[in-house]
Amino acid sequence: MLTRKCTLCFGLILLLLSSCSRQTSFSQMRPGHSLLSDHVKKQIRKIEKSIIGVVANIEYEIQRFDYELNDDRLIPDAASPVGYRLSVTRSSDGILRHNEEIAFSGGGIIVNKNPGIDRYVILTSSHLVSVRDTVDTFYLDKNGKPTDMVFQRRIVRKNQLTVRGPGNWRVAAELLAKNPIDDIALITVKAERSLGYTYNNQMDYDLDLSWGDWVFLFGYPKEIKQMTGGWVSQSPYRGTFSVDAVVRFGFSGSPVFAFSKNRQELILAGIVKSVPSSSFEYIAPDGSLPVGYALRQSDLEKMAVKREMVVNYGTVYCVNSQRIRSFFRANEKFMNRKGIWLAPMYFGEQEPDS
Repeated sequence: MLTRKCTLCFGLILLLLSSCSRQTSFSQMRPGHSLLSDHVKKQIRKIEKSIIGVVANIEYEIQRFDYELNDDRLIPDAASPVGYRLSVTRSSDGILRHNEEIAFSGGGIIVNKNPGIDRYVILTSSHLVSVRDTVDTFYLDKNGKPTDMVFQRRIVRKNQLTVRGPGNWRVAAELLAKNPIDDIALITVKAERSLGYTYNNQMDYDLDLSWGDWVFLFGYPKEIKQMTGGWVSQSPYRGTFSVDAVVRFGFSGSPVFAFSKNRQELILAGIVKSVPSSSFEYIAPDGSLPVGYALRQSDLEKMAVKREMVVNYGTVYCVNSQRIRSFFRANEKFMNRKGIWLAPMYFGEQEPDS
């Protein structure tokens, strides 16, 4: 027998279903039925042709430092690259080296194509296409705070940028301009084959996104183009807004669109900046041991602390259109010297919207 609470919940469900049935009953649904209107779906198909994948293949040299100790204390050494004397027991200079290759995938939108020379200009994220040359990781003290003792140094030896054209063919790209603070960048590509169409809808400079507005996001998780959507809310970070959406690694630099009722079109509202993430550390072999292998005492030297990033699904931060406009204005003269002339709308020269 149903309890009073269950009966109330069941009644609410029936009420919701009956309310939905007044608009579209289940018997009226057809295979492929969408909650979006045909006009919105047509807009999505239009702007989708301006969105392309961006891939950064980075080759690192990983350096780990073998410190020499005296009574369990570090020995200061001004000539050392890390400020302390290194042991030459396992290497000639006390530095253990190996190479590592990592591929980062994200998205971008074509904002310009120069006629005659097949040069495309693509808006994307700075952190996707411009990584730091050197990154140090430090040992932690007993309170979990970084010390001045370098554990590992990652040095970029090669950074190859490519974009993905239709059919997944790739072509090399070059960094044109960047703003690491706002995480915005422009890259250029010369391609004899068509990469896509220049985005020719409007920007949302006069459309004030606020709580409860709905936006569409595109990205390239695992280098596959995908679309999602979510509700807008406030962000604690300057020049950004937050979206409640399921976004994974691979959405960085991808465009965000809002629907303008006045223009009856999807307009560019921002680009994806980041997703909240956390990390966890674990101890594991260096990869030379087979799965199921029983560890011996001598294998402990092959063990290392590793760190993995974990995406906190449900929230994504996006750079707003006002910061993008400021970026375009700051680089307008530089782009003109390069023979690149963006449409006036990117600098805010357009009719008001609401």
